[in-house]
Amino acid sequence: MKKMFFLFFILTVFSIANEIYLPDSPLFSSYIAPYEKSSYFVDEGYHLVYYKPSSPLKLENEIAGNISIGFKLGKMFAYKTGDFFKQPVVVKTYPDSFFLRAEPFRGVKINLKFALPTSSSFILELEFENSCSYEFDVFIVYENKSQKIYAKINGKDSILISYEQPAKGKYFQQKSLKGFESVRYSLFNINREIYSFGGYQSFVNNISDIVATDENVLNGSLNSELSSIVFDTVFKGRKGKLRLLKQTVQKSEREKLSALIDTLKTKSIDSVFSFNKKVLKNIPKLKFKNSDEKLLYYNGIYLGRQQFLPSAGQFPYPYYVFSRDPKWGWGHEGQVFHESLSMHTIALFDPLLAMNSQRNFMKVQEKDGYIPYRVGAFFTRTFPVKGEKTTSAPYFSWTNLGVYLAAKNSGLVSEKELKKYLLESYESGVKYTNYLLRTRDKNKNGLLEWGGHTLLECVRDYLNAVFDLLGKEPDTLNQLEALDLSSMAVKEMKSLSEMAKILGKKEESLKWKRRADKMASLINKYMWDEETGFYYHVHKDTMNFKTPKGVSLKRKEIIGFLPLWAGIASKRQAKILIKHLTNRREFWREYGIPTLSADDPYYDPQVLSCCRWNGPVWITWVYPVFRGVIDYEYSDIAEEILEKMENAMIFQLKRNHRLWESYSPDFTKLKSPKNYIWDTLISRMIYEMRRIRK
Repeated sequence: MKKMFFLFFILTVFSIANEIYLPDSPLFSSYIAPYEKSSYFVDEGYHLVYYKPSSPLKLENEIAGNISIGFKLGKMFAYKTGDFFKQPVVVKTYPDSFFLRAEPFRGVKINLKFALPTSSSFILELEFENSCSYEFDVFIVYENKSQKIYAKINGKDSILISYEQPAKGKYFQQKSLKGFESVRYSLFNINREIYSFGGYQSFVNNISDIVATDENVLNGSLNSELSSIVFDTVFKGRKGKLRLLKQTVQKSEREKLSALIDTLKTKSIDSVFSFNKKVLKNIPKLKFKNSDEKLLYYNGIYLGRQQFLPSAGQFPYPYYVFSRDPKWGWGHEGQVFHESLSMHTIALFDPLLAMNSQRNFMKVQEKDGYIPYRVGAFFTRTFPVKGEKTTSAPYFSWTNLGVYLAAKNSGLVSEKELKKYLLESYESGVKYTNYLLRTRDKNKNGLLEWGGHTLLECVRDYLNAVFDLLGKEPDTLNQLEALDLSSMAVKEMKSLSEMAKILGKKEESLKWKRRADKMASLINKYMWDEETGFYYHVHKDTMNFKTPKGVSLKRKEIIGFLPLWAGIASKRQAKILIKHLTNRREFWREYGIPTLSADDPYYDPQVLSCCRWNGPVWITWVYPVFRGVIDYEYSDIAEEILEKMENAMIFQLKRNHRLWESYSPDFTKLKSPKNYIWDTLISRMIYEMRRIRK
């Protein structure tokens, strides 16, 4: 009986760990070391390219360089996967490791395992079976397309490389940071003698182009600045194994390289797989509508966990960045409230991690209740404008409550710890909400205006239909009584009311409910337009939908649905809003709910860069709309919203095996930041809908 239970446990918990993922499967193929084994300064994740016939089997990192694998059998070469006899397929995948099979030549089968035991190292194991009579060569190609490299042979089985990576733009938005060194050293080590090697000032297109045919060797030179290095080893016999190790350190730690490599030599990839089984075992099990949805659900969770880093600096708890690979300065400094919507997903399987991430905000909260726009282990960003500091869009207490409820439902957190977290969250949320009500209602009329650097604070910071009418100064949005901020404040107060109720603070619960109802009433009075059946901002000087110069503010944006999420709209208003939502000429587009109605002249569905709010789909806004639609009992509509979001993401995963910051509602071509943490919200949406449909 115990054996049967154990088998059932393995099959259900690790149900995506041993399946066949073809090149056109919607597999998220980026791999990053877990935060428990990572550091901020040397942090190298890799994207597996196994799906492009025009590309070699490759592990990509935009800063640390790319690793490709080529093969030679007799006089035949196989470098690009399109030349393989059988294409690579992934048969096991975790956030930090994978297992892949391929057949580069008929009769030559390979099993390739890859793992990141730390954020500064990797292990690559390649086992092969060769039923042919020829010797079998394996070529390792290292290329760095962001900077030149220097290399030298380090014994018979190792190659040492160095390169310089400037901090600004990749890691953070300043010139320097204590502890960060731009010079890096990487040591490659293999478990056998290097047969030949070569250094090249160009990138490798085909192995056959660089192998000297007569001698069957590489050029043997590692002089000068290089773009790529190649080394190969020869296997004889029916079976063989190559084990490639890589360890990277900052300049001051160069002397530790050999010892660190020795540690890797005793590390098994199976131990990495086992670690994943342990930390991922609490992912909720669902009944999915199809295999693509199932894979997307796990993909989203994997991406969310990948973005965490260990406690450091001013943070006592693990924290996240927007993306660890690829990384860019704006998103690599730390946490922001609207990115922390991701904690609604993280809390499903690791509630303590989500709780502690939110506690980091509480740790840096100031005495007056203010919480900075962005906070990280080494950074605090306040972006002051005219003496007023910028905060972030207030999703704080709603997220805290959501994390608490998920933690309670999971059964993974003790009642004592749950109550402690709820009390901490409530007290912090009270201070923060009072700060907002005190500082973001300067004319004291009961509705709120964005403050500080308003374009940052409101989230929708570029190409915004209403905002672009008002000017481009950092404080330009303080002209508006903001529909979005006021709706968020209502949701924050309702969340505080529920938290107070759970804590047994009945009077405080009633107080927050009354305050929320009062602001909701003002939103309905001033921001609901009966003529068009939609919610809009109003100008604070006119208290209507026109600026003092007569410019109309009636532009249907996705924020017009926030009163559904905040529970502000009446049933009649909700019914009217649903008609707008499901109108194909407005918001009901093929790949999701756009940020601006398609019938607006400013609408542009193309995703040509970061931060476009005049049409592209952002899951951080889709999720609250999805929640609001469910709350007003339109679950069939919510199911279709989910399907649209799934279609957008699954298409991209099948094409390029990445998730994206934003998506086009109408097209499939994207050019925005990759592997953004808030894409993990898709897993929460799937979870909620499958629970409803259960």
